[in-house]
Order: sequence, then structure tokens, then C-alpha cells
Amino acid sequence: MPLDVQGTFVSQKINKIRWIPEDYVETKHFFTGSWDDEENSIKVWSFESLNEDEDVEYPRQLSEYKVDGDVTNIKFLDKNSIAVSISSGDVRILEVSAYDRQTPLREVHTWQKLHNFSSEKCSCTTLDTLEGDIASIGEDGNINILNSRRGDITRSIKGADSCSLHAVCFIKLNEVITGNIRGHMKIWDLRSTNDKPVAAFLLAGDELAATCITRHPTQPHIILAGSESGALAMWDLRMNQFPTSLLNAHAAGVTEMQFHPENPNKLLTSSVSGEIWDWNMETLTKKGLDEYVPLDDKTALNVNSLMPTLHKAINSLHCDRGRILCGADNEAIYLIKNFKY
Repeated sequence: MPLDVQGTFVSQKINKIRWIPEDYVETKHFFTGSWDDEENSIKVWSFESLNEDEDVEYPRQLSEYKVDGDVTNIKFLDKNSIAVSISSGDVRILEVSAYDRQTPLREVHTWQKLHNFSSEKCSCTTLDTLEGDIASIGEDGNINILNSRRGDITRSIKGADSCSLHAVCFIKLNEVITGNIRGHMKIWDLRSTNDKPVAAFLLAGDELAATCITRHPTQPHIILAGSESGALAMWDLRMNQFPTSLLNAHAAGVTEMQFHPENPNKLLTSSVSGEIWDWNMETLTKKGLDEYVPLDDKTALNVNSLMPTLHKAINSLHCDRGRILCGADNEAIYLIKNFKY
């Protein structure tokens, strides 16, 4: 079956979009987080068909939780609770009811103005979660490790960077990697008592911001980062001084990357240039350590565009089995069905 793309106008610029996982069935529910609006919010939606014979499903809003500032990221802590970073410097834990998705989101915990310049608030640019821990970063250059069960701050690295941090990823429970606005990547050991990184390296030669970082699901020593130029860099952390490959990918900044949950050789990327691509990563991740792959040529990699290019940024994507959701600055949500993985 060919890919089926359907877009729905939702009157909000969508910065983050996430399927709500279900155990044994294809999920119909999802979260969105908006930005650049007078009043931003996190919404819960459901895909519903207007009549039974029709194959077209339309999103219907079930609940709305208003926030003060832009939603900068949404990450799951477990099946029904999410950690949310907000441009006001807050981090919140919200819970959706497992039985009735229409019930308003419940606020479990809030760290107010976690990121700040003393009295001035500043943005919490993004966060990552792993097994109940949250790593948040901000424009203040600080890293905070939060415990979602106890609601406390377990570790705070002040002045981790001299400029704004823009990407963070847990490598393992006690190690995180951060990327800043000038493309400096640093690895932090959270058990260490001093506030110094255990390793530092550059994303690329020309001081481009790291916009997102993700780790390979089955090979945790492989880390991928997207840059504001649209390039993708890949490191093997066993020898991390230089990227093992640097791919000139999108025409503008990479906004989000996700490995397919069922197939770790499939990588999905979205971009400010309005593109959403699917990559076959098999050739890249199977290369040995000694083989440097200067892959400027995307054709060697088997890259497919999943949807006609939009004239506005695609900010977020999320994949569940054969269905991909993406949210964009043209105030629409797109559902891509029949994706072969």
C-alpha cells in the first residue's frame, strides 16, 4: 500500500507531538505541545472516523492544559506520564488517565523557574528522560538531574557551559551528553563530584548549534546529533574525538530524530526546511571502527522523503508501528499511514 498522508489544521504552531503508547493495539491518542502563541498548551487528542465506512480519521481534542511559555519538549517517564520543558524555565510532570483520556491532565510535580539568570527567567530548552530520571538543560548553561519519583533535584551542574545549551541525551543512567549553540559536545559523568566533563568534542568545524541528540537503541555507543545546518553527525563513543561520519542531509536545521521502535535500522528525521525523511542506517552502523565514512552522498544511504516538502518548519515527529505523526509551523498535524518498517 502506498503511503497515505493526511493533514489537519489545528490553529496552533505545534512544537512537539507524541503518540500515547498502548500495549496491544494501534494507539489513537496523542499529545501536542504548542509554541509562539498568546496562550500555549499541551493537548490530548484522539483520531476518530466520522463514519464507519470511511478510512479517513480526524483528530479530536480531548483535553487542554495551558502553560505559561512555549512547550520546548515532551518526553515520557512511563506509559501515562510525561516530563515537559517550558520556555519559562519550568519543568513539569503531567499524567494522563489510563482509563479515560478525556480527563484533564493531572499535574504531578512542578519545578518552577528551574533555569534562570538569578531573578530573570530563562528558557528550559529541552530535556531527556531515562528510567524515571530527567535531565534538563537551559539557556543559563546549567544541567539539572531530577528524580521524578521523589520530586527532587539529585544533581545540578551550574555553569556546565558558557553559552546556551540546546540538546541533551542520556547515554546511560549516570552519563549524559549535551550540545550547545556553538556545536560543542560534552559528556558528563553524573557520579563525579567535580563539575567537569569527562570528554568534549566538536559537532563540526564551523560552530553550528547542535539541535538534537539521540542514541542508537541497540548500540548505545553510537550517538547521532543533528545540527542547525541540516547535517547529521554520528559518533562512536569508544573513539569520540571525531564523528565517524558527517552527512549533509537537510537543507536547514534538523528539528527531531527518532529510530523506529521496532526496527533500529530505520531513522526518521524532520527539519526546519519542511522535510521529513526516513533513512536506512544499516550501512552506517555496521561499519567497523577503522572505516571512516565521509558520506556526503545521501544516495549511498537509501533516504526516502515521506511527504511533499512543506514551506514551513516540521518541528516534531513521532512514530508508532506503521503510523508517523508530525507537527509543523503551518499550524497543522500530519498523519502518515502505511509506513513500511
